[in-house]
Amino acid sequence: MNDVAIPRDDAVVAERLRNAPTPLALLRQTAAARPQHPAVVYLRSANDPAPAVITYAQLLAEVERAAHAFRAAGVRETDGIAILLPMVPHAISSLIAAASVGVAFPINLLLSADAMAPQLALARTRVVVTMGPHPALDVRARVDAALARLSEKPTVVELPLGEPSPGALSWSEFLQSGGGDNSELPVGSDQRGAVLVHTGGSMGSPKLAELSQRNLAAGGLMAAAGFGWRADDRILSGLPLFHVGGAVDAVMSAIAVGATVMFPTALGLRNPEVIARFWTIVDESEATIVASVPTGLAAVAGSPRQDARLSTLRAFVTGGSPLPAELARRLEALSGKPIYQLYGMTESAGIATAQFIDGEFHAPCGGLPVPLARLSIDEPGRPLQPGQRGEIYISGPNVFLGYRSGTGVHDGPVDGWVASGDLGEVTETGEIRIVGRSKDVIIRSGHNIDPLLIEEIAVTHPAVAQAAAIAMPDSYAGELPVLYVVLKPGAEATAEEIVDYVGQRIAEPPARPKAAFILGELPLTPIGKVARYRLRQMAAEQRVRMALQDNPAIAGLECADGSARRIAVRWRAEATESERRQAERIIAELGLELAAASE
Repeated sequence: MNDVAIPRDDAVVAERLRNAPTPLALLRQTAAARPQHPAVVYLRSANDPAPAVITYAQLLAEVERAAHAFRAAGVRETDGIAILLPMVPHAISSLIAAASVGVAFPINLLLSADAMAPQLALARTRVVVTMGPHPALDVRARVDAALARLSEKPTVVELPLGEPSPGALSWSEFLQSGGGDNSELPVGSDQRGAVLVHTGGSMGSPKLAELSQRNLAAGGLMAAAGFGWRADDRILSGLPLFHVGGAVDAVMSAIAVGATVMFPTALGLRNPEVIARFWTIVDESEATIVASVPTGLAAVAGSPRQDARLSTLRAFVTGGSPLPAELARRLEALSGKPIYQLYGMTESAGIATAQFIDGEFHAPCGGLPVPLARLSIDEPGRPLQPGQRGEIYISGPNVFLGYRSGTGVHDGPVDGWVASGDLGEVTETGEIRIVGRSKDVIIRSGHNIDPLLIEEIAVTHPAVAQAAAIAMPDSYAGELPVLYVVLKPGAEATAEEIVDYVGQRIAEPPARPKAAFILGELPLTPIGKVARYRLRQMAAEQRVRMALQDNPAIAGLECADGSARRIAVRWRAEATESERRQAERIIAELGLELAAASE
């Protein structure tokens, strides 16, 4: 641990946070210590011979110019600054500048205009930072359509990505509007709301988690110490900045130690050209860390390594959704490098536990609580003990302020603690292993999807009487939303018709259901509520049946596990060992476990 930039020590991290309690303070501190060290490296293409390099001194200069320009545009501490940018250096400078003088609001680029408009209004948006028309990123047209729905029009600033819009205010022009002010920039209280992050919410009621400047700085310091970042780390990130994983666990943590963040094109790991050259890019960029959600790692694991040396690569890090053990095994075998996990949520600035990067191979697990984070099982404040199992509670300087609504911030921590909704167990070594969720959020490729969003639309179909949206296991996305519906008496509709109907009315592509299943009735609990656990079991059974439909070894299967993670298989007497191994491998790839088998 001697070469880590911040020791995994509560007292050290607390002192660092006292000295730099805001993102801008962290950046100023690092820029003073390492002005010429690369802060951001940006690959304009998958085969960029000379990637753009932004030093810490340059990043700080642009952040402060942008902050003064936001001030000149009339932004106050309570005003929102919406950021709709892909993975480019300007996304970092915009985020830190916006959080320093107002309320930064990084928005998912996939949102429709209908979904975007109420969120912009709720954030009290005064400035929008976006991009021009681009052939691969249809952002600007949706931004304009969303703004047309607002009664008060924000200032729109356009970055040099894609073709410039006629009459648009360019980024360079905007920076000049700050008047070249070089005065010290006051950033207000570190406890004030500074960023809004979209999390799960029902249709028409966007749920925006509000975090303070201190939350962001603390999250960065805690993640850096928890993982054991080094000052010379070069973090190749596939995490967009509208996720706390990208904004905090990658960017803020790198700034906290003076490491380098690298963006592999504006599309990141969603760029097929990047995936095709991924291992070569790791070598050429001298990456030491690759950070991505499990779906990104799944894409990487499907790319041939060829003759890549990977001599600089230390590890992969991941979070956002459960890491299937089979995916971990495949990627570690392909690369020869270990994978480390973190556990956190939007409400904890993306971090609560992490596996320390020690060069060893570990079983998939959330890891130990990071410095300054307090975790309890079942009861806030209860000390962790091996063998405990129940809902996870989190406390610390990273815990958010609450959810933004039209009347203010509400449903924040209670006595400093926030209930995660996740079920965990404490291992013999004191680590936290996630075993399920007490809440019903569906996590698709790191996107949190509220089932109610899907269900409210499904029941508007003329033929649908009841609907329940459930997570179905998937080897790529981790989970996919699917629908179980009951039709009205005498009504007729196909599953395909229902999927099309709902999908056309959901603004967020990840929330569109992949399949629908028509039942005579929904399973109920003894008190009459929908037995979602049983639907999850049914979804797991159906997914495994689809995956194994051509395997002659299977006589039958059942999921009777309360967490819907274990599949019991009945084997045919004539099943071969090869057929059994294939079935076991496919079940593992789905993130499921094989229960005791029978003949």
